[in-house]
This record gives sequence, C-alpha cells and structure tokens, in this order.
Amino acid sequence: MSSMTRKLSIVTTLYRSMDTIDEFIQRALAAGEAVSDDIEIVIVDDGSPDGSANIVRNWVERDARISLLCLSRNFGHHKAMLVGLEHAQGDLIFLIDSDLEEPPELLSEMAQVLRGKAVDCLYGLQERRKGGRMERISGHLFYWLFSALSEVRIPQNVSTMRLMTRRYVSALLKFRDKNPVFVPLSILVGYPQASFPFVKASTSDTTYSLGRRIALTALAITTFSAKPLILMLCFSLMMAFLGIVYGGFVVVRALIGPVQDGWASLMAVVVFFFSLNAVFTGLMGLYVKQILEEVKDRPRSIIQDIYSKRNSSET
Repeated sequence: MSSMTRKLSIVTTLYRSMDTIDEFIQRALAAGEAVSDDIEIVIVDDGSPDGSANIVRNWVERDARISLLCLSRNFGHHKAMLVGLEHAQGDLIFLIDSDLEEPPELLSEMAQVLRGKAVDCLYGLQERRKGGRMERISGHLFYWLFSALSEVRIPQNVSTMRLMTRRYVSALLKFRDKNPVFVPLSILVGYPQASFPFVKASTSDTTYSLGRRIALTALAITTFSAKPLILMLCFSLMMAFLGIVYGGFVVVRALIGPVQDGWASLMAVVVFFFSLNAVFTGLMGLYVKQILEEVKDRPRSIIQDIYSKRNSSET
C-alpha cells in the first residue's frame, strides 16, 4: 500500500489553545494532504476554559475530516492524548500538540524517515530544551531522577510528538493505567522505535506549573519503579544494624564507666529518626494511592460530547 493511500490520523488536544488552534488546523491539513489522500484530524478538548472548542466546532461544520471530542472536565494532557488515539482510525497516526511549538510541517519528513528506517514509532527529540531557566532545570532534574530510580529508560528531552503505525498504537492502548504517564508507557510498548531530532519553539508560557511538574515526577517514579521502596529497605536495615551496634556500645560504656548526660544528642537522634519515618511513610503512601486508584477501576476519562460530520452525528 503506497503512503498516499494509507489513511492518516492527526491527533491533538486543546487546553487554552484559542490563540493557536485555528492556524494549527490550517497547517495540519496542509501537512496531512502532502502525505496522504485520506486524512482525519481528531481533536480532544481537555476541559479548556477558553473558546478553543467553539473554534473547532466551526471547523467541524465546514470540513468533515475534522472531529472534536469534548471531555466532561479537565482530565490532564496524557489522558486526553490517549482518548484521541483511541478514536483515531488511521493506518498512520501523528500525535502533536496544538500550540505550534512543534511545527505540523515536520509530518512529511517524519513520514519519509519512518518508512526509511522501517520503525513503528518515530518520536520527536528536542535538540535543546526550550523555556526559561527554571523550566530547563526542572526538566533536567526530572530526567535525572527518573533515570536513577526507574527501570524504564527514556531519552532526555523526548517529546510527545510522534508518528506511529496502527499496530503500535493498538499495542499502546492495551495499557489501561488509571494515571498514565505517556512517554514511559510508549517505551514499554516495544516495537522498533527511532528518534527524530527537531527544534521546539517557545511560543507561550508552559501550562505545567512547578507544582504540576513535581506531581508528574512523583507519579512517574511511583508508577514505573519500585527502587525507592528497595532503597528504603536497605537504608532501614543499615540504620537498624548501626542502632544495634550503638546500643551495645552504650550498654558497655554504662557498665565500665560513668554515664554522661546526653539529652541534646538523644533528642537530635530521636527527631532525625522521626523525620525519616515521616518521609518513608509519605513515600509508601504514594504507592498505596497508586494501588487504590487502580483497584477502584474508575474510568480514565469521560467524553461529554462528540462533534463529527464523518459519522453524521452530533451529541
């Protein structure tokens, strides 16, 4: 089957995208038409509080190749992307953000590289990390922590932008994590993968605040690694051994010599170990929370409305 006859799906999400979504759709359509004669654009509104969805609805009225899925609230970027992939029908699926920091025109070159390297996933890799100093520092810290604590190895500065085959996406969607972290999951899928270096622009402030970055880091580590629990066990065993040795030393010292007043040092040791216990308890609580989220088996996201001329339905 030639590339021009294979169905292409372009998948993106909306969140405060009012300033870019109109231009994005125009450029994405042009980029898709250069790759395939049969294209669709699947856009997921992740509870955006601005007028992004209204702009897309106007496009749906004019172009049957565009469909809009409106989630019932903001579920998060990673869940919204997976919703779009679940509804994409193409033989090739191009996942990209709608903020135009990743140029849709890269699609044509990525399609050529995908065919040339015979891979199932061609993921974008930023040549240099965008953003201000805090954004770059927090990004490097995330990759360092994740690499140190996780069994999953992810390329540094990897992007969610990627071109994928149908069989790869079908395998990816078999993962049913309630709190998915997209990039590590995409690595776990396997299949031949390759990187595509590109320069990511910085057109707007990131919607990932420092708090959201910390939460994402904690989620990624507790979802994909048990190393923190192993480190806690090793450290606890080491402290227990040192405690036994020190306890023996104190007993011997009391038997053979005068007992000195050690209130300050005793309190320092007590406070240290109580603080350490609180940290360990909090970390274990994060793992318990992940287990609780999975066993409750709640839906990962909820679609409130679907706007599409393709299926001649609007709900």
